[in-house]
Amino acid sequence: MSQQDDLFKNIVSHSKEYGFIFPSSEIYDGLGAVYDYGPYGIELKKNIQDFWWKAMGKMHENIVGLDSAIFIPHHLKASGHVDAFNDPLIDNKDSKNATC
Repeated sequence: MSQQDDLFKNIVSHSKEYGFIFPSSEIYDGLGAVYDYGPYGIELKKNIQDFWWKAMGKMHENIVGLDSAIFIPHHLKASGHVDAFNDPLIDNKDSKNATC
């Protein structure tokens, strides 16, 4: 096991121990790699989002925010937009790595 794997496992273990995260649906054997945020996790997530927004949005006068829906109209499927969509990020099912 690599040092990165050990470090990741230590961070996850510490985060669970101190209430930052909890395995989602833990009482039902949980879901792999899916976590719910605890009280400290919510605060940490909010602080990171606020910092990111300040650094990326507020410090540049030519950048504005946009909060849009993630749902798309059904007619886009018929128009070919969905079928022709190409995402350069491809998951390698064998190695579990993402490649571009």
